[in-house]
Formats: sequence, structure tokens, C-alpha cells
Amino acid sequence: MNMPLEQKIQEKRSPLRNFRELPIFLYIVGMLVVFSIVIPGFFSARNFVNISRQIAVVGILSMGMTLAILTAGIDLSVGSILSFAISIGGMGIPDGRSIWVVYPLVLGLGLILGLANGFLITRVAVPAIIITLGTMNIYRGITMIVTQGRYITPIPSQFLYIGRGLTPFLFLLGTVILFIYITLFTRFGRNIYAIGGSEQSAVYSGVPVQKYKVAVYAISGILSAFAGLIFVGRSGFIQPQAGIGYEMNAIAAVVIGGTSITGGVGSILGSFLGSVLMGLILAGLTMLSVDPYWQGLVTGILIILAISMDSFRQLRNDRRTP
Repeated sequence: MNMPLEQKIQEKRSPLRNFRELPIFLYIVGMLVVFSIVIPGFFSARNFVNISRQIAVVGILSMGMTLAILTAGIDLSVGSILSFAISIGGMGIPDGRSIWVVYPLVLGLGLILGLANGFLITRVAVPAIIITLGTMNIYRGITMIVTQGRYITPIPSQFLYIGRGLTPFLFLLGTVILFIYITLFTRFGRNIYAIGGSEQSAVYSGVPVQKYKVAVYAISGILSAFAGLIFVGRSGFIQPQAGIGYEMNAIAAVVIGGTSITGGVGSILGSFLGSVLMGLILAGLTMLSVDPYWQGLVTGILIILAISMDSFRQLRNDRRTP
């Protein structure tokens, strides 16, 4: 039986139409063109290296945030975990503690705090947004109490290599590739989408939902601590106030990248592109000498627009479904 012409045309168009990341990619290209024309020196290797270093921290945070949102949850504590892990884990640096001790300790603290989030979310009948809002303040408060708000400086050069040149961006790319593989080609990834799509259906299908959720928040905790190590390497000191507002930047990158805030739909690649777009916009505003308060306003507007577009897409799909 011959396929109708209209159906053939539809199938030819479908790969491009189904590429959810295409709009965000086009936005990135557009911003590059606009800023390169408007801002002298924007389109330069040195500037792109600086932007890549800025993107890396939020980009890695957004990987963990993507997993949490895919399960229809959220992690508002990523910035506080970043601060806690590097501030508490790095307290021994002035005493000469080795990088081989500090790095595992920092990552271990991130894992413990992530596990605590996952345990509370799965054991207490309270939404993840409430639990992680509480732990965000708890972790930040403990950090300030223990450190007394004091900076740790100077940081030995061995801790700075991870934040120099293109190294942070290469770590981000490695993280992106790893989690693209996990989400698309492993049972763990498929089950994360299943949980976000319909948790009850996932339970009926035999998916250990609670274990998966704990694992997701544990991964988010580790990635937050890892982002903290890059933050230290980039800045050259440890500050207890580190990471404030980073949770909103990570959420913005994820939802701008096309991940549905209701769960079950989205991609790691989209979140990566969302991080790149966020980095370009903030870098452009900085080079235009725009007040930092306006940068926060822009981030908030981008989040609202992205969520509104996601809601519009869902409404349109619901109308098309017979």
C-alpha cells in the first residue's frame, strides 16, 4: 500500500520537528551574532575561554538538577551543598592537607548531603521543593556556624588547576557526555523518565521508585560538590557565601533547555545548551556594564518565559491528543 504524500512529508519533517533543542541552539547562534556586533572584543578566544569557565559551574549543577526535575522533583539545595562541601571539606587546606584527601572529602560531603535530601524526600510525605528549600537553609546555616563566615585563603596552586583555562569546560563536556549516555542508553535513565512521566505507573511496572529518587539526589549532591571544586579553582579562595543564587541559575538552564518542570520530558543536551545560553547572556550583560541587579531580573524573566512555553506546549499536545 502506498503511503499518502502528506504522511511522507510529515515523516521527512519529523526529525527536525522532534529536535527539542533546536530552538535553544538557534537562540545561542543569535546571541553570538548580536553580541559580536554590539560588543567590541566579544568574539575573541580569550572571552570565550572566560565564558566557558563561568558556564562550567552552573552547567554541572544543571546536570543534577535535570535528573531531579525529570523525576518531577527539584533540588533547591545545590548552591548550599556546593558551599558546605568546599567550606567544610576545605578547612584542612591551610594545614597542608593533600589534594588526594580534600577532593574525596568534598565529594563525599556532597554525596552525604544529597543522600540526606533523597532520604527525606522519599520518607516524608512532603514535596521535594519544600524539603530542599529547608535543607538549603540548614546546610547554609551549618556552613556559616562552622566557618564563622571566614574565607579560606590562600589556596595552594595544586587546587587551582581544575579551574584554569579550558579545563572547567572540558570537565563539563565530560559530565554532559556521561549523563547523555546514562539517560538515553541505560535502564537507570529510562526509569527516571518513567518516574517523571507517571510515578504510579512506574511503581506498577516494578520500578523501585524510592531507590531511584535517592540515587538522583545523591548524584545531584556529588555534582554540586564537584562544581564547588571547579569554583575554588576558578576563584582561588573558598568563601562560605559561595553558591548563593546558583540554584536559580541551574533551574533556569534546565527549563530554558526544554526540560518540563512537571517531569518526564527533557534532555541533558538541552540543559547544557541552556547553560551556554545563560552564560552568554550574563557575560554579554556584564560586558555592557549592566547592573548586576538587572542580571537577576533577566534570569527570572527567562525562567518564567521557559516555563510558560513548556505549559503552552503541553496544552497544545493535550488538545491534539484524541
